[in-house]
Amino acid sequence: MADTFTLYKLIILYMLDKISFPLSNAQLSEFILEKEYTDYFTVQSALSELSETGFLKVRTVRNTSLYYITEEGRKTLSYFSKKISSAIREEIDSFLSEHGYELRN
Repeated sequence: MADTFTLYKLIILYMLDKISFPLSNAQLSEFILEKEYTDYFTVQSALSELSETGFLKVRTVRNTSLYYITEEGRKTLSYFSKKISSAIREEIDSFLSEHGYELRN
């Protein structure tokens, strides 16, 4: 369980590291739920834990939480990125390239 929860957190960090703009809670959740990696509550726990540990920064704009990766989050991702399989990385990269314009807006 701990390893899979760690994977969810690494997926979130990887997504935020790959783009130059913040993502909302809904946008991050959309990918993970669409791919059926886990449920909504686990995604929320992962986001909360990443924020509490300083790996993500959260800014609220008009009732929307926007998530940014911090330098500490980037360092952590660089140490553990190999725990994300190449198949999952490809799915994330594909999702971001297909939805990049929508995500930015």
